[in-house]
Amino acid sequence: MAMEAIAAVEEAEAAANRRKAEAAQQARALAAAAEERGREAVKAAQAKAEEALKDVEKEADARINADAERIHAETQAELEALRSRAATRLGDAAEKIVERIVNG
Repeated sequence: MAMEAIAAVEEAEAAANRRKAEAAQQARALAAAAEERGREAVKAAQAKAEEALKDVEKEADARINADAERIHAETQAELEALRSRAATRLGDAAEKIVERIVNG
């Protein structure tokens, strides 16, 4: 009977060792799967961030172009106003020069 008890204990230890090895294998498999999911999540987040950055860059370019066009239009309007004033003053200046030459 003692031999049967020893055999039963040895069998129980072997079964426990097998379950322990199986549990360790399952834990490694779960950890590997979780790590892969983590890598995929990081990759997806990075792609989303890059897409968002592209959108922000497009919006910034559009704003820059709109501002540049507005500034150009304002500058052209100021230039035309200055030219108009200069043309008016040029006539006045020519009259004064002629008057000084004639009146001596």
